Amino acid sequence: MTDCEIYNEDCIPGMAKRLAPESVHLMVSSIPFGALFQYSCKTADIGNNVDGVDLQRGQFGLHLRFFVQQLFRVMKTGCNVCVHIQQLLRYKNQHGYMGRRDFRGACVDLFGAGGFEYTGEFVIPKNPQVIAQRLSLHSLQFQTGRKNARKLMPAVNDYVLVFQKPGESEVPVPALHDPQLNPKGWVKSDEWVRDAHGTWTDIQEMDVLEGYRHGAKESEQEKHVCPLQLTVIKRCVQLYTNPGELVLDPFMGIGSTAWVARGGKTRDGCLHAPRRVVGFEIKESYHAKALSYLAGLAKQQAEDRRDLFAEA
Repeated sequence: MTDCEIYNEDCIPGMAKRLAPESVHLMVSSIPFGALFQYSCKTADIGNNVDGVDLQRGQFGLHLRFFVQQLFRVMKTGCNVCVHIQQLLRYKNQHGYMGRRDFRGACVDLFGAGGFEYTGEFVIPKNPQVIAQRLSLHSLQFQTGRKNARKLMPAVNDYVLVFQKPGESEVPVPALHDPQLNPKGWVKSDEWVRDAHGTWTDIQEMDVLEGYRHGAKESEQEKHVCPLQLTVIKRCVQLYTNPGELVLDPFMGIGSTAWVARGGKTRDGCLHAPRRVVGFEIKESYHAKALSYLAGLAKQQAEDRRDLFAEA
């Protein structure tokens, strides 16, 4: 395996075929939502499963269990899994009443049933005014509150759920810097203080790869939220891995995780040292876009190195 491999295939048989047991140091991914957004027309696409009211016992939950089973096999003992999700809405015509479906809770239960330990989470608040306009949610609108405030509800937020494969890792991650005690650490104390609050209020929704809307969409009917923010990926990777370790994104999309892991820039800066990365993407146009982004990054990094040597 090279330092960066992205396979155009379903991640469940892909992990079984291409990844050895206990080979991955960190997984970072924004997993699909069942029957919510259309990513592709493929039957193997987890997002095309019916979820219904019971997110664990429906088709989506069953499909996700197969994914978790393979993920548990390839993760190294004591290493972390960072799962980006969004709480889901409940609609009266589909689910019986207006409210919430606890996708966060379902993921905690499904990953727990697959052997992982749920160790924590980071909350990424959403702008309620943007959400109200985008989804036309009456539960967020001023006019609803003027008529009957009992019907008001807060915006649905994003979460990064953190799970760990039980046991002690063979190699620790001495990430936090201290001038005397750990001078080789790469995470500053104030960065950990920010992250330790558990709520990342500074994440900008459009901190994503430029031009992501163009070139990957295969039809006007396709519906897809924007990619996972680059800063979110960077914080997970720099906190939970050593330089050179292997990062997995089984739902790679247009390559955001690979971009960050290989040293691409984010609004939060870039990693101090690259990581190896492997990923899977079932959709051909997303896979092609990811390869294009990574090729451009490698070219730019090579040019930067030439310029640096020329100045020297």
